[in-house]
Amino acid sequence: MTEEIQNSAVDNTETANTESKEITMHTYYWSNDDVPFRILRTDDEIKSNQYPIVVAAPDPNLKAPKYDWMNNKWIETSEESFGQRLTEAVETIKNIQNSVTTLQEAEQNNVKNTEHSNTAMDQLQKTVQMSNRMMANLSATVLALTKAYQGLKPSDTTTETKGDAQ
Repeated sequence: MTEEIQNSAVDNTETANTESKEITMHTYYWSNDDVPFRILRTDDEIKSNQYPIVVAAPDPNLKAPKYDWMNNKWIETSEESFGQRLTEAVETIKNIQNSVTTLQEAEQNNVKNTEHSNTAMDQLQKTVQMSNRMMANLSATVLALTKAYQGLKPSDTTTETKGDAQ
């Protein structure tokens, strides 16, 4: 009899524990090319996106949402939004064209600056070469004068000095 009471008490405790656990349902969203949008309810807890399951809800203003996995955001796929997306695409293309034009102008300026720099460097190189030639001529002249001066006898230098004085 005591065994039956104990077994009955254990059964009641297990039933009470099971009943006290509340099942929490979580809402997630399924989105891929085949199924752009579907709501999922499960008791599993998912903390981050796992293809094709998205944790964050789409904007309620979207009429036909689909998750863009490349940009990690919800996008509109309804036909009404095609005009808006086309307008955004045209604006993006214009911005890109403006950027390309700006880059081309900058490149042209760089080419001009490079040409000016090259011209200046050529002129500088020619000037340095001319200076080197002049220095070589001066050095040769100084060397010749030094040798000529050393070749004179001491008596020759004194006679020249006396003759110069008169």
